[in-house]
Amino acid sequence: MKTKASITIFLLVASTVAITSLTGAAAARSAVKDEDRYANCMDMADRSPDKGINLALAWIADGGGVPARHCEAYGLARLGEHAEAAARFLKIAEDMRIGRDMPIRMGKRIVASAPMLADMYGQAANAWLLADELVRAEDAIDLALTLAPKNTPQEYELVLDRARIAAADEDFQLALRDLDYVLKGDPGRKDILVLVAAAARGVGDYGRANQALEAFQAVFPNNATGYLELGNLRHAEGDRKAARQAWLKVLLLEDQGPSADAARANIQKMDVQAADTPAG
Repeated sequence: MKTKASITIFLLVASTVAITSLTGAAAARSAVKDEDRYANCMDMADRSPDKGINLALAWIADGGGVPARHCEAYGLARLGEHAEAAARFLKIAEDMRIGRDMPIRMGKRIVASAPMLADMYGQAANAWLLADELVRAEDAIDLALTLAPKNTPQEYELVLDRARIAAADEDFQLALRDLDYVLKGDPGRKDILVLVAAAARGVGDYGRANQALEAFQAVFPNNATGYLELGNLRHAEGDRKAARQAWLKVLLLEDQGPSADAARANIQKMDVQAADTPAG
């Protein structure tokens, strides 16, 4: 899940909690306290989701509002409760839009800006994606993109999210189109070339896939995901030996993790297929 942008945003929002009832040095101390509380809650939710959720619930009871609720939702996502987290991210966005449960400043309740809402809808989209709720993910990311300022880093990140959702739905044409849009706006994003390779492979453009993957591995020569895609590409091209070598390289680089799990599964599947193929 993408959270760094919201961490920064909510640190700012959390720093305004209770400011209307205090002035001067007391207000400053309260702002720092709330900022620290949010940072500590998110850090705990990242390291130990159960404990982070407990901190969030206690803060909610203290009137922590949206920042506390966001910490709770993030903790649920870290626990793998992606659908529940997505629903909460959406409810938070709806409340942020009208200022419900938001801090008060200068006698007025804060209403979220369009970029803040875009980020929250983007988090909901990613959570729906992880929950395998692709239609809901598409709806959330489309809403996020209507709110994000054009030709900004935020828009590019959300377009990347849409590309991932499209790929999960096997719409590789849309995924490739979105990736090309990001590369046109931000040519320095060499890190997404592995995604370009996967999308190009998905549409059968092996020449483009090889070109993108070579460029990616030139910058990230020991990246496990790069070798995973290399194996996928070689397998698609019919070169089983090269595919196996690439997937074994993944396991040398990364014994555990998503890339390692995928490489092992691919090798096992290929071995089963080979065993089931009649000789001669």
